Amino acid sequence: MCDHRRVMELDSYWRTRTIAEAQSQGCTHLRVTCAGCDRVTDMPLRMLLGHSRVTLESFIGNLPLRCQKCGSATPTIGVGHRS
Repeated sequence: MCDHRRVMELDSYWRTRTIAEAQSQGCTHLRVTCAGCDRVTDMPLRMLLGHSRVTLESFIGNLPLRCQKCGSATPTIGVGHRS
């Protein structure tokens, strides 16, 4: 996970940060945990930038995310990096 482990535990911290800020801290993936069914998905930040409504300046907490399994739209958000 990202070097800022202490900060990453706070879901609200990432909800107020942009994709560019997360990338500048060395993070490459968005970890999304569904509040409805606890499904965990790691999404590359580059993949998110492929959507027309998402830019580097988009707040991570405003990304239009919905669980494919249960339909919940209220995920828990964290970020991380992979080697």
